[in-house]
Amino acid sequence: MKHMCRSSSVMACSTLSCSVALVLGFWWCVQGTCLDDDVCNRTETRPMCGPVTFDINRYTCCAGNITMGPHLACCGLTAFNNKEKTCCNNIITDGLSQMGSDCCGSEAYNFVNQICCGGQIKNRITAETLCCGSELYEPKDQLCCGKDRKLVNKTSEHDRCCGTNKFNNQKQCCSDNLEVEALSSRHCESNLKTEENTTAQHKMSQSTSSMLLTAAPLKKRQEEKKATNQDSASPDKCKRNPKHHSDHVTQCCGSEVQDLSNAAELCCEGRLYRNQLEASSCVGKIAFSPKKDTVCQQEVHQPAGQQCCGEKTLDPKTEICCNGHRHKTAGHEDMVCCGSCAYSASSGTHKCCSGHLHDLTGLNKEEVGCCGTLLLTNKKKQHCCHSVDETLIYDAKPGHSCCGHLYYSHSLWSCCAGRLIPEPTNPLKGEAQAVSHELWLMDFTKDTVCNKSVLLGTVESVAIKQSERFVLLQDVLNVSFSTSGINVFAKAPETVQMNHCKFPALKTGKTYLWKKKDDGEQCEPMADVSSLTSPIHTILSLCQSAGSHNAT
Repeated sequence: MKHMCRSSSVMACSTLSCSVALVLGFWWCVQGTCLDDDVCNRTETRPMCGPVTFDINRYTCCAGNITMGPHLACCGLTAFNNKEKTCCNNIITDGLSQMGSDCCGSEAYNFVNQICCGGQIKNRITAETLCCGSELYEPKDQLCCGKDRKLVNKTSEHDRCCGTNKFNNQKQCCSDNLEVEALSSRHCESNLKTEENTTAQHKMSQSTSSMLLTAAPLKKRQEEKKATNQDSASPDKCKRNPKHHSDHVTQCCGSEVQDLSNAAELCCEGRLYRNQLEASSCVGKIAFSPKKDTVCQQEVHQPAGQQCCGEKTLDPKTEICCNGHRHKTAGHEDMVCCGSCAYSASSGTHKCCSGHLHDLTGLNKEEVGCCGTLLLTNKKKQHCCHSVDETLIYDAKPGHSCCGHLYYSHSLWSCCAGRLIPEPTNPLKGEAQAVSHELWLMDFTKDTVCNKSVLLGTVESVAIKQSERFVLLQDVLNVSFSTSGINVFAKAPETVQMNHCKFPALKTGKTYLWKKKDDGEQCEPMADVSSLTSPIHTILSLCQSAGSHNAT
């Protein structure tokens, strides 16, 4: 048994203990017990895909066609991963994410470096390149004029289109008949007065709209206040009877009255329970007795004293709990969690990327890597680009780099702190050496992290001066490694210096792993570890391991 959950092509149940078949959209478990009881014992309603039901956590439905893999995008009848591919007119293009591409007819292209003109994909000349019909042009040098899309060379920055001709708007105007006239002509003077009147009317309209917008929230607040007063004046739903309870201390429990002197009555978030055992208690709206019950997320089980995994009980000796899902360990001492899945870390058959488990069957294990939750199948031929919004994979190309989640050509763009700048990259300034912006600890090797001292610190404040960035870190931990062991000690708040443009923007309140450069003055952020439950535990586990396994 190698794995315990499906991710990509991985099944949720071990093939040795549970054979799973899809018959009219239902999972059937036979010949043994499924490792995750939730898979075989689900009773919730499943959506329809055509005439059959299907499990949305296992499959994707596209126009009545069921495909293995959950939460995929649809391209006609075909399900696909839009982080790695693009769909244009029901045709899929590999190697280009839909999040970083656009369509030109049925073909996808990288809109950062290319442009679609007249149904043809063309390489941009500069970052400002635009289309004029099927031709490329630079707006600083040319105009694209008229319905026929005619290219006209500019002689001044004040040149504008007048039909298929150009005019200088500082010296000329364009008549209603699309004729160029001198600015001193009668027609131009008349048009200028009309424009001035229109501008004045527009400003008056904006002022009136502003007054109406100011009055509207005030009326809304008055209505809300009136509604609140009406609610506070309404009588309580629970009406205690003083004659019937004159000898008892009572309180309202929802719409009923609880007798506090009666130990057998228990109120759990507005729900009254009677005839309860001694020492009974509440978990949310559920009443239970710690003498006989175990409560797992408001589900009651017997006997008392059991461990929980989600809504079900767990035997820690034979099972592992991953995000509320139970999996049998079956004698595998190195069974670990990857999101809601479990797998044998030493088997080498799977890779965990930010909580997503990937099957490595048919892949070269030395070439694979993580790109956020995605899997790089060949690190030498693929590039991972990451920003706060997206994580995308691109086919690697010479002369290209990441800027956030976009993949740009050095001949068109440069990048500063994760922001594209429409100027070619200047290699003499070291701009082409900007980091790939893939700040994760998950794919670092032991040698990368554990060969020198590193810092863990939370960003408190950021200051920029010329080309340098100064980051104030709080809750700083220094982690150093030596032949005698690993040393961890706390430090006072520290300010680290780094090249501003070379690294992506850092979020205040986020925790990063840092390494100091050889000069001892500048630092580099290695990984965003804010999402890890215990960053220091992950680092220690990585550095104490026998080999250079990936952190999970």
